[in-house]
Amino acid sequence: MTTRSATGFVRFCSVAIASLSAAVVSGQTLSFSQVGSIPGQVDTIDVQGTHAYLAAGKTLTIFDVSNPAAPKRESAYTFPEEIWSFNVKGSLVYVGDNFFGLAVLDVSNPSAPVLRGSLKTPGQAKAAAIFGTKALVVDHMAGLVLVDISNPAKPMSLGSFFVDGYARDVVTSGSLAYAVDSPTGFYVLDLAKPDPLEPVSTLQSGTGLRTVEVSDASSGPGPNLAVLVGGGSIQVYDVSNPAKPIKAPPYRTPGGAQRVALKGRVAYVADGAAGLQVVDLMIPSKPTIVGSYGTPAPARDVAVADSLVFVVTSSEVVILRQTP
Repeated sequence: MTTRSATGFVRFCSVAIASLSAAVVSGQTLSFSQVGSIPGQVDTIDVQGTHAYLAAGKTLTIFDVSNPAAPKRESAYTFPEEIWSFNVKGSLVYVGDNFFGLAVLDVSNPSAPVLRGSLKTPGQAKAAAIFGTKALVVDHMAGLVLVDISNPAKPMSLGSFFVDGYARDVVTSGSLAYAVDSPTGFYVLDLAKPDPLEPVSTLQSGTGLRTVEVSDASSGPGPNLAVLVGGGSIQVYDVSNPAKPIKAPPYRTPGGAQRVALKGRVAYVADGAAGLQVVDLMIPSKPTIVGSYGTPAPARDVAVADSLVFVVTSSEVVILRQTP
């Protein structure tokens, strides 16, 4: 799963955005039924194995969802600052904890999480993407901060790369990191290369894009994709050649995209008032809606785990089972 931001959700804008591509809608092939829910206010979610990780304000709560019809609260951990994002890797959770910096939480015992270490970054830490023993942290002041996490108890800064605007989000796929800044920057960096940290490519994205998700060759046939979200629309790049990403036309979903989770070349979109929208991106220039589900309140975030889809709304997490 990739890095998720916990604040700054982009609300639906009623002003039409020029030059967005029209929706390509075919007969829907995916259907969903609700199998459970987790009540309460949630900002963002990640699901790994049989556990769901829910961030709200300063608190990260862990639920056992092995029985999705009856999720069981395991524990909660409250950080010193607001959680902007978190990234679950094995038994560790890397948290962008605002002015506290990068926090490393040990969840090997889900019922008793323990803070292993932390690193204060120059400004507000927002997101952390992981490659081996390195973390790339989004920092509002410093841009992208490279951190040695080989010893989780003592993370160490290895330097930084200053982006043109305000860094917003970063994810990794293999050794490649994909980052977005505000207002219009999109960067691809190779973390396997020796210092200094320099981009493989730099492009202008659409205005107001704040989050990014990525697929790669290991997730099945089709192009490698980076999907940027913001301003109610999604911007897709074919990054099969990371040195020369190919930009598809911007695409506005029916409700105004808030967040996206990728499963192969299929995007599960938390689509505001339109609930969940599932978009096939196999042909990036021709997005096709292949499924949807109307949530009782506007959808804010989404996570996918096997056949289950977890949709965050303002008052609960709706747990759906996908068929076929």
